[in-house]
Amino acid sequence: MLTARRSTGQRPMPKGLIFLLVMIAVVIIYTIAKVIRLNRLSEQQWEQVDKSKIKEWDDDEWD
Repeated sequence: MLTARRSTGQRPMPKGLIFLLVMIAVVIIYTIAKVIRLNRLSEQQWEQVDKSKIKEWDDDEWD
């Protein structure tokens, strides 16, 4: 009985899968960049705050 030989090599990824993986990578990179940018903006704004008007909380009030 004859049997068909299977190729031991891997098949190339479909173009749709490659596109999906690239899009996921782009979204992840964009999100990381946005978080870093907003963190820098937050630190810059915190430096501009008049800290003399910040009330210090006494945690003993809740005991």
